[in-house]
Amino acid sequence: MRPYLFHLIVLFFGVFYIAGCKQNAAPVDENVRPMVYTEKQLESFLDSVGRLPIGPMVMEARHYSDSIFYGIQPLAVSWNKEDFSRLLTEAKEGGISESLAKKYQLNYQKEMLHKGKIPAESFIFNLQKGEFALSFGPGASWGAEVYFFQNSRCVAKHHIEHRYGLEIEHYVDDAGKTVIYYRENFASGTGIWWWDYYFYRYEDGKLLPLLSELQNGNLSMIPAYRSKWLESTIADTKPLTLKMVYYLSGENGEYILNDSTNIEYQWDMASNALKGDYEHSKLSQNQILSYNLGTGNDLFFIRAHYKKLKQLLKDKRKRRLVLYFLNEVKADLHD
Repeated sequence: MRPYLFHLIVLFFGVFYIAGCKQNAAPVDENVRPMVYTEKQLESFLDSVGRLPIGPMVMEARHYSDSIFYGIQPLAVSWNKEDFSRLLTEAKEGGISESLAKKYQLNYQKEMLHKGKIPAESFIFNLQKGEFALSFGPGASWGAEVYFFQNSRCVAKHHIEHRYGLEIEHYVDDAGKTVIYYRENFASGTGIWWWDYYFYRYEDGKLLPLLSELQNGNLSMIPAYRSKWLESTIADTKPLTLKMVYYLSGENGEYILNDSTNIEYQWDMASNALKGDYEHSKLSQNQILSYNLGTGNDLFFIRAHYKKLKQLLKDKRKRRLVLYFLNEVKADLHD
């Protein structure tokens, strides 16, 4: 079992417990469901959260996904030319000989065997460099072990939780290197899901971790209660550009935040990774991170969006929505 999976399970059922308690609630009406706290108390609550140190919150939010992102298994298993050529041919045909898998210690399940072959799915990136990926497993499985190859060598093994079907994409960056990426699933269910984009680059016989960024974070309560959602899609690869559409809704589905932005990522020599140009986008790195489900509460979201929420309190159209949002969060924390 993955590290910290227990915490995610607790979060998952905690969300449904809260939703279940509220599922028979009437649509929000200020006269029927008055706020528990005064406006002054709620503004003080916002300011108190705004003063909390954000570093520990960031570490908590990143810990689970980063442990998987950086926890890939590097390999350095060289194949002789004849076997590697045979592997490429068999991979294209959709089945790897058991003798070949045994010889190079590729993991597979015995029950998968059919006429001496192991069903396999291949992902071709650059055949001239021998760059491709190979996975074993039934198509209906939610996860797969994937082997990555380069120049007659198996360089890494990843366990990818894909949930709805394994998809691995790639592009060539400005340095002429192959960058592969896929979506990693952490949670899925009615009104709740969490995916990250994982990017890696073929580099000197290794797969180098480049970027982990939220692909889709959703926490939706029943109608009339708050929900937050962010989805990123790849708008370009030269340079890598993610388009992010996001919102935070309050009572009756009215939007507190509802916007989109583009973020460009450039190679950073100091970190050997991709670095986002968040300064020229509408979202900071911490604000994006606050849409994932790794923290278990809304304090990090409020802390990351403190200045924006403070500004919205001055907007007559948004003030009531922000106050109800703060009221809900504060009430939940004291339940």
